[in-house]
Amino acid sequence: MNICITEESIGRVRKESLFGGRHTVTSRSGLNVTETLIIEAFTGLARPENILFLENRTGASGMIAGNMFPQAQITIHCLDLYYANKIRRNLSRNGVSSVDVCCQPYVERKSAYDVVFLQLSKGGASKELALDLLQQIHQALRLGGKCFLSVEESDPWARKQVEKLFGGYAVCGQNKQGYCIVAGKKEKLKRLRDYRSEFTMTIFGKKTIRLHTIPGVFSHREIDQGALALAEIAAGEAQKGDAVLDMGCGCGAIGISIAVNQELSRLCFVDANARAVSMTKENCQHNGLDRYEVVFSDAGIEETRGFTLFTGNPPYFSHYKIAKLFVDTAYKALKPGGRAYLVAKTATWHYNAMKSRFGNATLINRRGYEIVKSVK
Repeated sequence: MNICITEESIGRVRKESLFGGRHTVTSRSGLNVTETLIIEAFTGLARPENILFLENRTGASGMIAGNMFPQAQITIHCLDLYYANKIRRNLSRNGVSSVDVCCQPYVERKSAYDVVFLQLSKGGASKELALDLLQQIHQALRLGGKCFLSVEESDPWARKQVEKLFGGYAVCGQNKQGYCIVAGKKEKLKRLRDYRSEFTMTIFGKKTIRLHTIPGVFSHREIDQGALALAEIAAGEAQKGDAVLDMGCGCGAIGISIAVNQELSRLCFVDANARAVSMTKENCQHNGLDRYEVVFSDAGIEETRGFTLFTGNPPYFSHYKIAKLFVDTAYKALKPGGRAYLVAKTATWHYNAMKSRFGNATLINRRGYEIVKSVK
């Protein structure tokens, strides 16, 4: 089986051979060690019927599993719509229709899985999200089902957590870059840990709001200082009748803080994280909001000139590709005279990008962060 997961037409690619050449994967920079170790673990499986992959970002392991176990129902679960859509494109590119991709805040427990694979790579799931996912895996497995955990680097923390949860584990793969362990579900958990958090967000002179978060949502357990700085500026400058678009909303903190302190004509949230979308809806309800929209998207929104106020706290990864999407969406979505606010720890790129797009930009310093304001 030949798999191509390279999305760009570039000259340099890496081709990896697996299982003595029976499977090859062509990619831009090679599979992450966590996925390679998981694929190698397939040799120890005996005709599983239901297979689940978590924290996978290419779909390659799912495609190979589908080829090796044609009788199995295979699902790849993502929390982020960007990766879910990337995997769907890879499946389509390789003509694979037998693998399901879902993007939901929690692992579905309607099926008793025989095998669940979880990848923990650098820059991926936080420790608390990993614990939450491991607990969900334990619940989703049938009795006797197996959890495979593949970890980048040699950190023993993950091994200890699997041992606590499952009562033991065995090493099934290891090299200088990482390891893979397997544990079996022997009994149901007697007690479930609650990873939810509740806290308040206070802006001087404004109404306090209550927020709930769960692991995987930015930012869990406390309000991020950059988000708080942006909320203080935006809530202070919001006007009666504003139509607000809060992009990359996380738990909804910024948009909600504006809405509870100002009479708005419209409030719309956008995020690509399934957990963020879920918590934003919950937090709107907790704070008494009944007129709001939550858009689940990794590409902004299509609507043009529908808003008067835009707020965004773009992530720092992807070489400003996502930040550019925020800037372009803000310009497209705002009516003439509409105001856009973006926050970053160091906003040099954001300032230049917004000045180029809008023709104007103002830099505001607050709480050690920089907020760029532009008017359309």
